[in-house]
Amino acid sequence: MVHPTTRARLLRVVPMLLKWHQANKRSFIWRGLRRSPYEVLVSEFMLQQTGVKQVEKKLPEFLSQFPYVKQLASASRADVLRAWQGLGYNRRALNLHKAAKNIASMRAFPKTLEGLQSLPGVGRYTANAVLAFAYNKDVPVVDVNIERVLSRWWKPMKHSNEKLPMQDIYELDAAIFPKGKSSQWHEALMDLGSTICTKKSPKCSECPVQGYCKSARKISSAVSQKSSLLEKLYFGQPRRIWRGRILHLISKNETVTKHKLLSDLKENHKIAKLTFVPFVTSVLSQLTEEGFITQSKKGAITLAKD
Repeated sequence: MVHPTTRARLLRVVPMLLKWHQANKRSFIWRGLRRSPYEVLVSEFMLQQTGVKQVEKKLPEFLSQFPYVKQLASASRADVLRAWQGLGYNRRALNLHKAAKNIASMRAFPKTLEGLQSLPGVGRYTANAVLAFAYNKDVPVVDVNIERVLSRWWKPMKHSNEKLPMQDIYELDAAIFPKGKSSQWHEALMDLGSTICTKKSPKCSECPVQGYCKSARKISSAVSQKSSLLEKLYFGQPRRIWRGRILHLISKNETVTKHKLLSDLKENHKIAKLTFVPFVTSVLSQLTEEGFITQSKKGAITLAKD
C-alpha cells in the first residue's frame, strides 16, 4: 500500500520527469513505428533478452518479411526461426509464432490484460506494454529500468542491486502515473533508468528529480555475484550460445548432416577435444525434443517445418 505522503511526494515528480523527457527522449526504431499492437508485441518479444542495437537491426527485417500478424501466423516454423537468427533465445521465436497463430484465429487482436496473457510467451510486462504503447491504456508497465527507478524513489536503497518487491512497484506506478499519458510516462521512466539512474553508477547529480529521490547519493556498488549464480561454460561458452550457433548453421542449409555440422563447428571455433562430439549430440537431442529441428534416421538435420 502506497502511503499518501509518498504518493504526494512522487506526484510532484511527474511533470518534472515528463518535461525532462521532452528534451532527452531516446530514439528507437520501434518508437517510430505506427505502434500497432502487432508491432509492439514483436518488438517486446525481441527486447526481452536481446540488446537494443541488435533489435534495431533485426526488427525492420522481421517486420518486412512478416508485416502483419496473419503473415507471421501462416509462415512455417523454419522460416520464422531463420528470420529470428541473430537475436538469440530462439524459444521466443516459437512462442511469438504460436501467439500469432492464436491471434489470427480470433476476431480481433486482444485488448485486455487477460486476453494478452493467454498468449504463449506473454507475461504481465509484455501484456501491459502492448496495452500502454499500442492502445495508450492506463496500466502500469514495469521493466527492469522502471523497477530500479521507482524502488530508489520510494525508499532508500543502499546497494545498486537492491530493489523492492515487484508487486509494490506495480502499486506505486499505478498510484502516480498520469492518466492518458501512459506511453509517454513509461518511456520517460525507461530512459531515465537507462541513461541517468543506471544500475551500477547512477548519475544523481544529473537527475532532474534528485530532490525527491530517497536514494539520491546513497547507493554503493553492487555486491559481487557468487560464482554459483554464473552460467556454466562448455568449451568456453554457455550452452545457450552453442544452441544458437548450431541453429544458425542448420538454418543456413535446407539439410545438413551431423558430420558436416560437427566439422563446421570444430573448424569455426577451433575445437579439438573429443568430448565436443557428445556435447553437440546432446544439444541436438534437446533441440529435437523442443521442436526446433528434426533428425532423420539417415542423419539429415533440418529446421522443424511445423
